[in-house]
Amino acid sequence: MPYSFVDMTLYFFIYSFCGWLMETILCSIDEKRFVNRGFLNGPICPIYGCGLLLIFIFLLPVRDNIDNVFVAAVIIYMSSLSMATLVEYLVSWIMEKLFKARWWDYSRYKLNINGRVTLEISLIWGALSTAVIYLVHPRFENLVKKLYSLGDNVPYIIAVVLLSLMAVDLIISTLVALKIGEKIEQLEKLAVLIRGYVESLSLPTREDILKKIESLYELVSKKHEKNVSGEKESPDPELHKLAFEALKSRIASLVQDLKEKRESIMAGTRFLQRRMLKAFPYMKSKGTSLDDWKKHLKSEKGENAEKSKTD
Repeated sequence: MPYSFVDMTLYFFIYSFCGWLMETILCSIDEKRFVNRGFLNGPICPIYGCGLLLIFIFLLPVRDNIDNVFVAAVIIYMSSLSMATLVEYLVSWIMEKLFKARWWDYSRYKLNINGRVTLEISLIWGALSTAVIYLVHPRFENLVKKLYSLGDNVPYIIAVVLLSLMAVDLIISTLVALKIGEKIEQLEKLAVLIRGYVESLSLPTREDILKKIESLYELVSKKHEKNVSGEKESPDPELHKLAFEALKSRIASLVQDLKEKRESIMAGTRFLQRRMLKAFPYMKSKGTSLDDWKKHLKSEKGENAEKSKTD
């Protein structure tokens, strides 16, 4: 490694903060409101810190050992572009598997790979990384050296404090993200049930309705093995005892109950969940439930604003 563990830790936090600052400014301008960008609640985006540490490990030797600056810069640009793209793709894939949603999406760009990375952004990563190595990093090297002038233990203390704070933040944010993923699955399951029940109401016979409902729950069981209580989903056994008109009436009542349950889940969004959803405006899930959730939060915000005006 080009630096000691403590120095690498300090550089990680410096660049994680710089990445958070850049992302927050750009996203706030785009959204026309302040956005606390990033997975963590604190002012850092670790993906920037991790990416630049990898670049320092592999590419600082290129800067220091190749005399031709142009050749070195080209190698650094192409290599950092490739590394940053790989890191971004892997982090996107891992987060989607863990938290049931794609936290950023580049599908709106023409040249993208599965919406996880795009050539336009990758070219920017290469330029930023090259600029950091040649223009920015030497200044941060001097900053870290000055910390040692305050006392040999000062950098160690700062590193330990920052790592401790990040560890706590990481645990909290991971739990929040897992809860968001769980809610997305719940909302999607309820959406499937609501659609299926509504479709069953248009069927001509009692037997067709019951067959539709049975197939509906088979579909739900494949997508969502167990519900929150740990029990497998199954249709109401009382439905088989009802006559045609009573069955349709009961299904209409179930649809209303499921809609209310879905609204209740969206209305029960806590502060940190709201913060995280706002931090990733292009987050996507496989179904439409995440978009519905975001729309609900926006309408809820509008209703609260109107209420405050009238009060």
